[in-house]
Amino acid sequence: MTAPSLKLRVSFRTCRRAAAPPPPSPKPAGPTAIARRIALAHRIADLIDRGELDGLADAARRLGVSRARVTQIADLALLDPSIQAAVLLGKCEPRDRHLREVGRHPLWTDQRRAFLSLFPNINLETNDGNDVDRDFP
Repeated sequence: MTAPSLKLRVSFRTCRRAAAPPPPSPKPAGPTAIARRIALAHRIADLIDRGELDGLADAARRLGVSRARVTQIADLALLDPSIQAAVLLGKCEPRDRHLREVGRHPLWTDQRRAFLSLFPNINLETNDGNDVDRDFP
């Protein structure tokens, strides 16, 4: 009689050096997503002004998004021009929620103050080329 044989497969962990993380991918060229949404807000406002769209509900139907989302996008056109310029020129890349928080203020001076509290390193300029006064009451 032969002794029963048993075959086992054993694997051992080996110490391997962790591979270096891949280099960060370069930012895509062209406007950022939030800059495209600001441009879309102005486009929607222009189409409504010219009568090609009946209103924001019509824009929502044509774009295939909710009326609430179109309202959020359209509100970007009501932001202070210096904030819009900073975003469109790529000085900063805020998220939608940041700009919605800033846009809650009806006055442009309050919007600038709220924006600068979120992004203190951004230099906003007014239409006459003067820097915005950060200490404005």
